[in-house]
Amino acid sequence: MRFRWPAAALALLLAAPAPAHEVLHEVQRGRAVAVRAYESDGEALAGAAYRVFSPADPGVPFLEGRTDRSGWLAFVPDAPGPWRVQVVGADGHGLDLVVDGTAPAATGTADSGPSGAAFVLRPLAGLLAVGAVFGALFAYHRRKGGAA
Repeated sequence: MRFRWPAAALALLLAAPAPAHEVLHEVQRGRAVAVRAYESDGEALAGAAYRVFSPADPGVPFLEGRTDRSGWLAFVPDAPGPWRVQVVGADGHGLDLVVDGTAPAATGTADSGPSGAAFVLRPLAGLLAVGAVFGALFAYHRRKGGAA
């Protein structure tokens, strides 16, 4: 039996596993909806074309553009309901997802820290606890030293 190079090379190429290119996404909601598209290896879909479709008129793109260099796109929904987001990279890989355009319930401001009273009382309580530990150790060692 003769060995044929072209047939053997083709068989090896077809048998070799091709690297998978799954496109993943991250969604952040606030007043605006931000979507980040990236490949399974963590590389962002930078400069990928995207289209956003409103639930009010799902046949016509509400917004079109390109993702930034980190793979992000953002839009401000003007109607509640399911918004469709399509992102397609230069290599043809992409994603088609539905994002809820309803604004999240207000649970406080995004940059809310401790209230004024808590801002003062927490460090004070910590100092008192540390002082109590050192006071107890001081009293213990003083009593132990005086009895000997």
